[in-house]
Parts: sequence; structure tokens; C-alpha cells
Amino acid sequence: MAIPTFNGTSLFSKAAADLPGKVAVRLHTETMPGVDGEFVQLHGTGARQITATGWLAGAGATPAAAHQALKDAIRTKHALADGQTVASYVGTDGHSYKNCVLVSYEPQDEAQTSAGDGSYSAVVPIEVTLRQVVP
Repeated sequence: MAIPTFNGTSLFSKAAADLPGKVAVRLHTETMPGVDGEFVQLHGTGARQITATGWLAGAGATPAAAHQALKDAIRTKHALADGQTVASYVGTDGHSYKNCVLVSYEPQDEAQTSAGDGSYSAVVPIEVTLRQVVP
């Protein structure tokens, strides 16, 4: 499984999963007295919501440096959720979804810091919501 990207930028560091929702159907229905069923006007398709989860990591020589690197990475991802960027999202299976907007990029828990081979790593679980505005 690949790490999902939005506008060419990786959204996670590791262990990602995504779940594309179905494309919304746009229609108008109304009933008429004395007539069985409904009158339907089809108006094409609407948007699709995509949810992705994974882990974002930062590394440094000290626990504070690792945590700071993680915060910098989160700020970089937040900059993609600017309400102005419409770009492609590429999911874990490599499928590309064009015309997406990054709606939210949110940590789901507190960051955890651990020691490694002479360095430290800080990781946090992330949940991302995207909207494919024109499927």
C-alpha cells in the first residue's frame, strides 16, 4: 500500500488507509395527489467524501527537536487545507481522484515520542477529510 498524496505531497509518514465514499446522486422528487410513485428530476452527480487515516512522524536529535519537526510537518499539511487548492488525491491503491479539496487534517491523539538509534521520533495519528467536488 502506498502513502496517499494530495497535490503531490505525502499526507502521512506511515501506515495509511483510506475509504472513498460514493458519489452523491443529485435529484429532486415530488409527489402528486392521486398518483402513485414520485416524479423525479435527475440533476447529475454531486461530490464524494474521502476519509484517510495514518501516522505522521518527525525526527530529531532530542525529544524536543523531534516534536518540533512533527509540528512543522503538521503545519505544512495544514497549508494544503487552504480552501483554495483543488488538486488530485492519490489513494493507498494508487488510484487518482481529480478535483479534490483538502477539508481537514487533524491529529487524533497526543504525540508519542520514542528513542531510536541515536535520535528520537515523535508520531501522531492523523485523520484527513477530502472532498472530490467533481467526480
